[in-house]
Amino acid sequence: MKREIQTFIDAVAADEIQHFTADTTEKEFFADPDGLMSPLATFIREQIGADKLAQAELKLTDTEASVRLELSVINLPLQDTKTIGKIMDTDEEAELNVYAVIETPDINVSGLRIDALAPATTYVDQAAVADTSLHDWLKLQIEKLQAAATNKEETDIKKK
Repeated sequence: MKREIQTFIDAVAADEIQHFTADTTEKEFFADPDGLMSPLATFIREQIGADKLAQAELKLTDTEASVRLELSVINLPLQDTKTIGKIMDTDEEAELNVYAVIETPDINVSGLRIDALAPATTYVDQAAVADTSLHDWLKLQIEKLQAAATNKEETDIKKK
């Protein structure tokens, strides 16, 4: 699944993207990340099958966090498409990939982590492998968030 870079940028700017959103709590997310992300992965696969751009988001309603799956030509969040035109040749075609994105102030200094899971066609053709990659990625992000929470508790000054 490919797109000309400029066509991709224009489509994102015009919000010609299929959206899926679900809500959960941090506790529920930590308890069952695979189960909660499964509908998002299914949605992304359906959109790939229909040759459509897509973004699926799981919002953690009790924290400032969200986890997304996005189809893109580069490992930048879809909201940063203006940057794509500055760093890529917009006349070229590029393969679309599925990216996992987590946004929360507790993940790192930038508050954002984005990683490629698989090329779009591979994400469909080798779903089990892609799901394992997503599982491993989610596990790592949850471990980082739990460590950040533990460290915060241990370093915060207790008020008397």
